[in-house]
Amino acid sequence: MAEIRAFLFDLDGTLVDTRESNYLAYRDAFLDAGYDLTREVFATTWGKDSREFIVDLLPRATPADVLRIRNRKAEVYEAHLPQSRLNTGLVELVRHARDHVRTALVTTAKRLNVEQTLRTHGIAHLFEVIVNGDDVIRPKPHPEAYLLALQTLRLDASQGLAFEDSGPGVAAAAAAGLDVVKVDFDA
Repeated sequence: MAEIRAFLFDLDGTLVDTRESNYLAYRDAFLDAGYDLTREVFATTWGKDSREFIVDLLPRATPADVLRIRNRKAEVYEAHLPQSRLNTGLVELVRHARDHVRTALVTTAKRLNVEQTLRTHGIAHLFEVIVNGDDVIRPKPHPEAYLLALQTLRLDASQGLAFEDSGPGVAAAAAAGLDVVKVDFDA
């Protein structure tokens, strides 16, 4: 077995519980577009990329509608970030681990929302590499984001360990060849 030289962390649901923040921001964006988004329906989308779940929820949505909803969500997201919660135990692991291994943040959330979340919780400095949804074409469960992070770190998958909370995230990390620690934020 290769020596672990990097920890790769997902953001939403892993390092920061952003479910409420995301729900409220998407609720606002859907309302602005004339649609109602309930908590129950939004709960079925967790871990999926908005480019996919908006179309799943609104089959008649045009690409322009999807873009409009995604952009509006990004605009209002920061106002809802006080509703998010930091996974303090995992963040402490990152703080201590970065003296011994390299650290990367691997998410397919939009860059603006990632920056807002990291700024709100003061954790951007913990990561040597940050890959976000604006850096890749294919969202999780595709491994593209993890492969890009490994390439940027110049490491082989056997040298990394991923931390993920969702099925699509676990699938993406595993497809990239990484071992994965499944994080249950509320456990």
